[in-house]
Amino acid sequence: MFMRIVRIFAVVTSVLFLMAACQQEPEEEAVSNEEPTSDTRLSVQAAPPDTFFEGFPDFGHMVTPAVYDTTYTDIPVFRLSQEYPAALPPDDELPPVLEIDFASEWEAYAMTVREYCFEGNVGSGQIEDDWRPENNAVRDWYHIPWLHWGPTGTEGFHGLIFETAVSPFQLAAGQVEPQYIYAITIVNSYGGYTLGQMWADPLNPNRMATDRRGGGGFPVGTIFCKLLLTTAPTEQVDYLENPIEWTAYILANPEIVYSNPEALTRKVGTVRLLQMDWMVRDDRAEETGWVMGTFVYNGTLDNDMLWENLVPLGLQWGNDPENTENRITPYPALETFINPDLEETIINPSEDVPPMHLGWNGRLNGPADLNTSSCMACHGIAEFPMVTPLVAPGMVPAPGAQPAQRPPEQGGSDAWMVYFKNYGAATAVDPDYATSTDFSLQVGMSLANFYAWVDQQVGGEFAQEYEQIVNPINRGGQ
Repeated sequence: MFMRIVRIFAVVTSVLFLMAACQQEPEEEAVSNEEPTSDTRLSVQAAPPDTFFEGFPDFGHMVTPAVYDTTYTDIPVFRLSQEYPAALPPDDELPPVLEIDFASEWEAYAMTVREYCFEGNVGSGQIEDDWRPENNAVRDWYHIPWLHWGPTGTEGFHGLIFETAVSPFQLAAGQVEPQYIYAITIVNSYGGYTLGQMWADPLNPNRMATDRRGGGGFPVGTIFCKLLLTTAPTEQVDYLENPIEWTAYILANPEIVYSNPEALTRKVGTVRLLQMDWMVRDDRAEETGWVMGTFVYNGTLDNDMLWENLVPLGLQWGNDPENTENRITPYPALETFINPDLEETIINPSEDVPPMHLGWNGRLNGPADLNTSSCMACHGIAEFPMVTPLVAPGMVPAPGAQPAQRPPEQGGSDAWMVYFKNYGAATAVDPDYATSTDFSLQVGMSLANFYAWVDQQVGGEFAQEYEQIVNPINRGGQ
């Protein structure tokens, strides 16, 4: 794998050098400063090779400029926030949540994260204008590059990427047909610094930037905030009333997303906020180094400020690896089962939280997530390439099958519990073959997309591809 990357990089560097040289203007003429078009894969400027890179593409899929100009100018075009800091922010800028004990004051911890993510990002007065980090006057936030690539890559209204399908009844009793989830993630300046270290050379990403073996990993104080939005209509999911709705360039035929992704097409549609996931790099979580949490949208609370309808579902700082009881809550959840035996998950008992299926044996998972997994079970194995599959056999129903109403037969087995170990921050699960992406699945996706683009430029095949199976970074076939 490493030799393949070296050979590909050498070829692509030569190709881009020639492209830049061929487009070189006479010395007396100014270099064009035009924005790259929406279908640009890697922007090349008429300039010497050490200065030709203008920036990562903002998105991968969008209506044409002419259609946007005549119909959608009231919605800002998505811009990738990518001016990553060159230096690690000082300690006096650390998020205030690090002053709160997550175990004894879990709700204060979660709400402090919510406020930190909200400040400068919401409350514009126009919902379509919210969550635009480039306009944030309070603090800097950044996006992960290279999520635009491929048929399920980001769209151009809000930068949403296709996340997953959800089975009938997964969200609520009224959800009688499959629905789909889209997501957008931002990371604060501490995490932005690490992204900058990884992508300082845009044609040769430093994979050790998120792996402790190379001195990498997201620093303490890193916060990720991820919005998940669904195509589910409010009449199917009662707690989505009074919704936060965004216009998005979504998949027109998402039923083939896993079976025939190259045939996917797009349309303009509406998605509704379902949940907000977050991660805090906090060394007080001694075994994992991360605290993770989820907010669920409950529009029945009818808050004037719609974003305040996001209520904390709970938080998790470990996977309780000693707990092997094999239990799930079938879809639809009629009540929230709170497991008192879990020591590294806390679930909010408030009636403000709609009935939730949670994860395996009551571990934290949101409504868009599987009832057989957990937040930590997915993110703890984040690495590139994805040698260990994102989900264990039995976690996801087979395509076209109804979700299991009983716990999976494999639940609690040694192979199953690989997903419920406590992996340390920036530690690869398969160190002989992969580098850690430090609990960030989307960083792994960005690297996979980059090398897919490189493969496309180079062409041909390498023997190594047949000697090691690499799994896609998605939940698959749901």
